[in-house]
Amino acid sequence: MKPIETKTCQPDRRLLDSAAELEHICSEIATHGRVAVDTEFVWERTFYPNLGIVQLALNEKEAWLLDMPALKGKLAPLGEVLANPKIEKIIHDAKQDLTILRQATGFYPRNIFDTRLAAGFIGPSATLSLLDTCSLFAGLTLNKGETRSDWLKRPLTENQLQYALADVLFLPLIRDQIMDQAKTLGRSEWIKTEMQLYDNPTLYDDPDTEQVYTKVKGISRLNRQELAIICQLAAWRERKARSRNRPRRHIIPDEVLINIAQNAPQDIGCLKEKCGLSPRAGQRYGEQLLQAVDKGLKTPESDYPAANKRSRNPKTVEKSRKLLDKITTIGKTLNLDPALIATRKDIERVLANTDPKVLKNMPLMQNWRFDLVREVIEPICNL
Repeated sequence: MKPIETKTCQPDRRLLDSAAELEHICSEIATHGRVAVDTEFVWERTFYPNLGIVQLALNEKEAWLLDMPALKGKLAPLGEVLANPKIEKIIHDAKQDLTILRQATGFYPRNIFDTRLAAGFIGPSATLSLLDTCSLFAGLTLNKGETRSDWLKRPLTENQLQYALADVLFLPLIRDQIMDQAKTLGRSEWIKTEMQLYDNPTLYDDPDTEQVYTKVKGISRLNRQELAIICQLAAWRERKARSRNRPRRHIIPDEVLINIAQNAPQDIGCLKEKCGLSPRAGQRYGEQLLQAVDKGLKTPESDYPAANKRSRNPKTVEKSRKLLDKITTIGKTLNLDPALIATRKDIERVLANTDPKVLKNMPLMQNWRFDLVREVIEPICNL
């Protein structure tokens, strides 16, 4: 494929910082019916990312850069574009960008086309980087030298502006190439069905504080009572991190939470001596941590979280392996990323479930996925 000459692309390299400009741009996007989107942000010492730039592009020559710090509090037009089901938003690896934009604008996204996910339906992996996607579909080598730039510092350099624009300029072209190939393969409807999953608003909300303990590193070492304690500790830390807009590890590190759950301290001294809590954290959070421990200890045994251990039933393990092997073969035969059909985790959920109604609603048992695997999954699952 002939590389696209970036020197022919002359979109606006200014940072647009007025509400009037944003409203005008969003009106133009609404008329066009689709827009490529990307974000640049700083996410080091805060719970929520700090947006520096939002990039918007209609094609290789019509694109804009939004100065997010300057536009703070004036983002309703952008949010309306995000939420408008009649405007397709083209994004590479969409989930993180959409979550950040939902938090910044207050609007939930609709009508999303994720180029990374879609590429997996026509041959390449569904986890291709933007760099590889642009190389494969646009014959373009992106310069990723500004990846770790400070996107909040002003003025931004010409290299930063050019880098930011390059991330969106060719996404509409890539989207069209993917869909043209998908149509030829008879898979365009598969992609459309998959993209509808991005319309689910719960994807972009903060997780339930009572469930964040499952992400704490080291919980596999805990018994069920200790899990009840870590559940309370992690929920407390999550609320504190959000309210202070600080990373979880800056409140209390995972390893200290695990130590507290294992030792179940009853006083500040034990917190510091046996759990590794720093004097500063002990002074600031000690009493709150002890209250969380006490709440965990008072949890009725019937309400303890289930131990997070994978079943090693030999028959289930063997069924899972066989089914995964068959799905991998199907994917390779069809030049389709097998992970889009099912992962090992998806397969284990199906095999572990005995309720026909629940089973019927699992992704592997629906639509194009079930059509592909019906012949191999029915004998294994005794359907």
